[in-house]
Amino acid sequence: MLRRQTKTLLLVFVLASLTSAHAQYEVPDEIFQRTLLIRSGNKQATAFKFEQGGRIYLVTTRYFGKNLALNNATVQEWHNQVWSDIPTVRTLFPASKDVDLAILETSEQVAKPYAVVKSSEVLTTGQPVWFMGWLGPLHLPTTMPANIPNASPPLSPEIPLVKIGTISAIDPVRPDSLEIHFQGSSSARIAGGPIIYWSPSHRDFEIVAVIVRNERDAVAVGIDGNSTKSGAKSGILKGYSIDIVVDAISNALQP
Repeated sequence: MLRRQTKTLLLVFVLASLTSAHAQYEVPDEIFQRTLLIRSGNKQATAFKFEQGGRIYLVTTRYFGKNLALNNATVQEWHNQVWSDIPTVRTLFPASKDVDLAILETSEQVAKPYAVVKSSEVLTTGQPVWFMGWLGPLHLPTTMPANIPNASPPLSPEIPLVKIGTISAIDPVRPDSLEIHFQGSSSARIAGGPIIYWSPSHRDFEIVAVIVRNERDAVAVGIDGNSTKSGAKSGILKGYSIDIVVDAISNALQP
């Protein structure tokens, strides 16, 4: 009887461990839903929804936001194969002008905070992280091949690019910035996208940083039939701590 109980407890422990390990590699759908492709005029960029004080802010790059009106600007979001207007309340920037971030305040509110929250924990080198962003609008065919049933899921769902990497460096002079090493190449268009990691202490995925534009390693690639300086092949990505976003919003809310 004792041996049977021991085996049962061991099985429960193993299953629980496997479930926890598996969860660390399942980026929640919530992150995909809050990562957007936005545009203003002929400029496109990645943005993600960040909640603070019950209000939604769109975090993107200063490169994108610097030409927007400081109040009541309108950007467009790519969703369901069309561009839809998103009115904003005001455009905020971090105090330091060398930080390529812009925060677009919206009138959207949430009844309760998102489950994925910012983290002030100190990250360490070698830690795995996930990052995501948009390469551009994905135009699906208007008619599907006859051999594909109508009930079939989309061949190319509208979701941002997601990759995994490891933190390779944390700047001791600027602890609010970090460097990620990953396999393959990326695009400057993913700048403004979220960098997330699995928090063992909170047992949840948390946004810890925002992808930085990498103009130094940008090369000319073809996008939408045009050659543009947008691709980066260095396998190195930089990010700003999400704390910079929190501070910029907090400073803007001060009387």
